[in-house]
Amino acid sequence: MQAALEDLGYHSTHHMHHTIQNPAECLAVVDLPAAAFIPELHAAYPDAKVIVIQRDPEQWYDSCYRTVMRFASLPQLKVLYFLDRWFVVRFAPFMDCLFTCLFGTAVKDPVKMRENWIRGYLNAYDDVRRIVPPEQRLEFSLNQGWEPICKFLGHKVPKKPFPHVNDSATFDAGINVLLKRMWIRAAKQNLPFVLGTLAMAMAWWICG
Repeated sequence: MQAALEDLGYHSTHHMHHTIQNPAECLAVVDLPAAAFIPELHAAYPDAKVIVIQRDPEQWYDSCYRTVMRFASLPQLKVLYFLDRWFVVRFAPFMDCLFTCLFGTAVKDPVKMRENWIRGYLNAYDDVRRIVPPEQRLEFSLNQGWEPICKFLGHKVPKKPFPHVNDSATFDAGINVLLKRMWIRAAKQNLPFVLGTLAMAMAWWICG
């Protein structure tokens, strides 16, 4: 959805990955964390139009579990938690708080976790439909293509195909880029300590 909105001219559409990039002013928002603040966003922008993406809740959970939850459980993050004191230390509690508020207290039981997340997902949709007036809301499925969105937002239909980029392969590629940035940041933060320790060890070895 982010790619489609940016193709229509809504540049810097805010997405989850923007939480690590200190984004400029955004013309639109999609996904989390924005989806967790529907009442607040509607109060701040009462005339804004809202596109409600239709997805099967069970398929949504399976997709989320394969991507977001797999990323959150990566062993690398546990190492980076100690190395990157600027980002990961802040990002991990933020994610925990976000998912707990939306889907209830995290539990190890996969059945209860599935139930909680799907219930939170459906409740969020109910909140959107309750808060946003029908004339400002479009119920949309991604397989409908450009026409409903362009009509709703008042844009001409682009000549290019409707983008479908948020698949597992795209997510994995994005995670690899994110992890690389994390490791580079952690290396820069810890380089003075490593060099200092190495210098002390060499001095002790030479003088000892």
